[in-house]
Amino acid sequence: MHLLAAATISVDCPRAKAFAYAADLENFGEWFPGVIAIVARDQLAFTTIDKQYSEQVTVPLRGTREVGLRVVDVDEPRRIVTEGDLALLLPRMEMEFCDAAAGSCVIHWRMFSRVQSAWLSRSAIPLAGLLMRRRARVGLRTLKARLEAHAQIP
Repeated sequence: MHLLAAATISVDCPRAKAFAYAADLENFGEWFPGVIAIVARDQLAFTTIDKQYSEQVTVPLRGTREVGLRVVDVDEPRRIVTEGDLALLLPRMEMEFCDAAAGSCVIHWRMFSRVQSAWLSRSAIPLAGLLMRRRARVGLRTLKARLEAHAQIP
């Protein structure tokens, strides 16, 4: 796997509440840039392995693309891992939530590519990494603001 981007942020919000909002991927488009929409393909709880989503994302020079996502690992309220079917990248997203000071937590976000092609690892992967690092910085700042303001978060 190739690491595309990693970002970490401290949030003045309890870990369980941060996990409940951020790990529910139907909220992902509210805080992560480039995500137009994301909807569940099934009725499973978001904390269930094999939960399926359909995500619409913006791809530079390619417009809007639909990506199928699947939850492949979850340890509520500590970790969630998804894998997508976008052919050029085969993305894998990991979010980890760690307790910090009382009432706060640290969120670690990472995006990997599962592509094994040597050619893509020298061409598309570095470009995707640049884009994802930018989006991750903005996304985690937005997530922090939403969690700390408790805006529309149960």
